[in-house]
Amino acid sequence: MKTISMKYVICSLLVALVFFTSCSENLIAQEEKRTVQAQHLDSLFNFSHSNGMFNGAVMVAKNDTLIYKKAFGYANKETKVEISTESIFYIASVSKQVTAMGIMMLQEQGKLSFDDKIKVFFPNYPAYLQDITIRQLLNHTSGLTDTEYYKLTNPSNEDVLEILMKQDSLELENGKTFRYSNSGYVMLALIIQQLAEKPIDQFFDEEIFKPLEMENTTATKSLVEASSQLVIGYNQIGTISRYGSSVIGPGGIYSTVDDLEKWNRALNSNELVSSQTLSEAFKNGELSDGPISITMNGETYGYGFGWMPYQKNGRNYVQHDGTVEGYRSLIKKNLTDGYDYTFLTNHGNSLAMDELTKAIDSILEKSEYIQPKIPIANLIVKELEAEEVTIAIRKIKRAISKNPEAYKIDESSINGLAYTYLRDDQKNIAVEVFKLNSEVFPNSFNAFDSLAEVYFSIGQFGLSKANYGKSLVLNPDNTNARDMIDRIEKATPEIN
Repeated sequence: MKTISMKYVICSLLVALVFFTSCSENLIAQEEKRTVQAQHLDSLFNFSHSNGMFNGAVMVAKNDTLIYKKAFGYANKETKVEISTESIFYIASVSKQVTAMGIMMLQEQGKLSFDDKIKVFFPNYPAYLQDITIRQLLNHTSGLTDTEYYKLTNPSNEDVLEILMKQDSLELENGKTFRYSNSGYVMLALIIQQLAEKPIDQFFDEEIFKPLEMENTTATKSLVEASSQLVIGYNQIGTISRYGSSVIGPGGIYSTVDDLEKWNRALNSNELVSSQTLSEAFKNGELSDGPISITMNGETYGYGFGWMPYQKNGRNYVQHDGTVEGYRSLIKKNLTDGYDYTFLTNHGNSLAMDELTKAIDSILEKSEYIQPKIPIANLIVKELEAEEVTIAIRKIKRAISKNPEAYKIDESSINGLAYTYLRDDQKNIAVEVFKLNSEVFPNSFNAFDSLAEVYFSIGQFGLSKANYGKSLVLNPDNTNARDMIDRIEKATPEIN
């Protein structure tokens, strides 16, 4: 029998001690890093909430270990019910990745192939639809557009199908162009319904949400509307925004931050489909002349199956957001470092999406961030809620003059805000915001054109003509201004 020397035993113990000490130190370092990240995230979201940039719930994790989860603001401003991580939001186009998951699950069951053509499932559809492939629908490269879709009021899947059946051609050549298409994801939902032999909302509930214990997630609108957890959506100026569409596939799903954390875990652990199949969702699609390329906010994205992949600083990301007036949602994965984050808001157009995502990425990847600039529209809304309009505008001008670097000041956001007040029949405020825009951007023909438009709408024809004139001086090619001046002069000769 071989004798083990005491020296060997001591060496082995020392190696084991060093190993476990190293592991322990690494775990402590990771915990300290998460603590710093959580502190930065809390500072970021408190700042963002107090400046009107975020009202909702957020979750951040790394490799399924929670870093930060918190809710801010009211689910109902009138009753003062606060948002929680169990509050139910409409997630809009984030629903597309769930629809894509349904297709992937059916593919793994052998019921379809991504390159199958529509005519395999719907031989009676019009000829122009039949050569579209499932992959093209997933990638938005089918040639289907939403020109007719957007003309519908509170549509259902059947309404969308009806208009598609009446068309006789594609607006774009199949496979040649990326064009974001909600109609295409309605088609995908119809395919799921046919192969699963159940309604799409029932398929989601039985095959995805219940197995993942996503207890507060559904596409059955009647169920969620009866829930006390449903948050009310508000537009940028705080007016209730009621979302009426019943389309399921491109949208239609309601969920919570807690449930979307479970969704992320399921993706990370391949609970629904294999990693090989999921990689198809995260992979950029192809056009006939090369990969999909979408430029937004200075970044170039691709499009997979309900996800938008992109690369930056040597890292691979996938993300998707959802937008309707009262709700916005984002789910993002840093595939290289293992970070996942999700946020949901019920003050849709007030969300500073780009500013927040850049700050979150910086916190997670560098443990530091630059405080985001406050969108000027958010400052305007905040002051107008607190003060009479003339006092509020005076305070806004003073704030911009005193500290312009604190704000993201852009013409389009002020203009869009003014139109929101106008649509809400707050014409007096709309006039003042349009005037502010023309003062902040005195060389913008569009700012004066919009100001002239609102004066015309309230019968101030002299002021309307004067501002159309200013717009025309700045842009002699502004035919709208010229036409409106002629119209005013003919209708009201006394002001000529």
